[in-house]
Amino acid sequence: MTRELSNFVDLHLFLTQEMELVSEPEHGGTWRTYFFKKVVWHPSQTTRTVKVLLDQNKNPFKIQLCVSSDNNNSVFLNAPFEHAALTLAIENEVSKLRFYTFSQVPT
Repeated sequence: MTRELSNFVDLHLFLTQEMELVSEPEHGGTWRTYFFKKVVWHPSQTTRTVKVLLDQNKNPFKIQLCVSSDNNNSVFLNAPFEHAALTLAIENEVSKLRFYTFSQVPT
């Protein structure tokens, strides 16, 4: 049986506790951004990993994979969010972020 993360509370707990991502502070917007280890917005050093988009009832309907996206193309996962598939997608984003960060370190 697959486990679905269908509401914001379950998804937020999954992202912050299981995946150990850090959430931006709560605000009144229809999205929430999650970061790897710490919140860094600066484009050259960003740790932004995923952005959860919420509908008018504050339920998640789409997740943007921030590392895989660029200025011209966005990569999205659509609800329903299955636990195993989402785990794999986020692990992939973190892996790309680590590679990108490591490759930017001057030698």
